[in-house]
Amino acid sequence: MKLIAVDDVIALLANHHFDNDKGNFDLLIHNLCKEVKDIPAAYDIDAVVTQLKNDERHTFDGCINKKYAIEIVKAGGVNG
Repeated sequence: MKLIAVDDVIALLANHHFDNDKGNFDLLIHNLCKEVKDIPAAYDIDAVVTQLKNDERHTFDGCINKKYAIEIVKAGGVNG
């Protein structure tokens, strides 16, 4: 699962031109859903969990260094 920035969704919607033709409504919704899925992650929960599980450089006796864990969580898995 990834979290996306609200501002990115609003910008995407603001750039679409909506008309009064309801016949294209399903296609419009379909296209918007595809575009929303393509918005880059602002916070990637799966990547954070993967980093926390797989990092062996900052672990001792199965426990990860708290300072390093906080850095991973703050980064949100987006840049590492």
